[in-house]
Amino acid sequence: MILGIDATNIRSGGGLTHLKEVLQYAEPKDYLFEKVIVWSNEKTLSKLPDYDWLHKKTHNLLNQSFIFSFLFQFLLLSKKAMKENCDILFVPGGTFLGNFPRIVSMSQNMLPFEKEESARFTDLKSRLRFKLLHFTQKNTFRKSKGIIFLTRYAKSYITNSASLRGNSVIIPHGINPDFLNEPKQQKEVSKYSIERPFKLLYVSIVTVYKHQWIVADAVLRLRREGYPVALDLVGGNTEESLLKLQEVLKKDVQKCIQYKGEVNYEMLAEIYKKAEGFVFASSCENMPIILIEAMTAGLPIACSNMGPMPEILGEDGFYFNPLNAHDVYLSLKEMLDFAEKRKFKSHNSYNKSINYTWKDCSHQTFDYLSQIAKTTNLCK
Repeated sequence: MILGIDATNIRSGGGLTHLKEVLQYAEPKDYLFEKVIVWSNEKTLSKLPDYDWLHKKTHNLLNQSFIFSFLFQFLLLSKKAMKENCDILFVPGGTFLGNFPRIVSMSQNMLPFEKEESARFTDLKSRLRFKLLHFTQKNTFRKSKGIIFLTRYAKSYITNSASLRGNSVIIPHGINPDFLNEPKQQKEVSKYSIERPFKLLYVSIVTVYKHQWIVADAVLRLRREGYPVALDLVGGNTEESLLKLQEVLKKDVQKCIQYKGEVNYEMLAEIYKKAEGFVFASSCENMPIILIEAMTAGLPIACSNMGPMPEILGEDGFYFNPLNAHDVYLSLKEMLDFAEKRKFKSHNSYNKSINYTWKDCSHQTFDYLSQIAKTTNLCK
């Protein structure tokens, strides 16, 4: 069989990491695929592994803006996939505008489906983008022979929202082994001081559904009460949300909160290792890779109780409502006050996290694609 992969809209971020790792660990012949063909831009293709069975194809339209990539997908990709005799076309980006009859799609973004979350964006461009993605992804999922979801939460929510009735499976992403770090010894809060505080870390882009300003407000309250705690915020930003964060930081007279901005991905593992605890306050996720990175780094975690977070972290988080600063404060206070709980929860979450491997993700993905390809071939 021949597998086609539509990577026409994959250029960076988690989508590129997923594609690269799935192909890196792939053994396609074990699943009856003698050839895999990937269509994408030259930059993306250059970052994919080189194998005899992997054929990388590009086109002038794919090396321009996203509009031209969509034109290629809409007008040309189906014809090219048919000409290559593809048995199945995998669409990890979640949107397919062509007419190839045998596709397997993948859901990696909840914002087009969670209207309360996308409504947090006030700019017209973002709102129109999410409405367009809702329409295109819903239609893609409905015509798919199979859909890959990353979590039970995402599968349940999108299946109900888009009224899906087709074949689907849950295959979580893997995690970078660079983040592996066994949990530290947990000390009583009295062992810390203002000079050597308990260092909290929150890694995420500063944007409307990540709520860094609420976390910062809770940390400032703890400092006013005498807790030796500090917070490092790491990640890029959107202008509107950064302004909200900066308003809170004006009250930080002790300078216990540091916004570090965006850092290179290669530096993140070391940043995790320097922290004593982690905060994750997102209200919208499909599969929270950052949360799993923190689990893998062996950190005790204060975590949002929304979305798939409780599914991933189980009973091993200090949970809070990310929309409520008082609730975040109580969660962080509990984390600081109970060293034994920190120890227990960090060990448990670390042990859970090591089950998320790219090798498993790759083999489960190819197994599912093979099953769908064989089933649809019987129905040709």
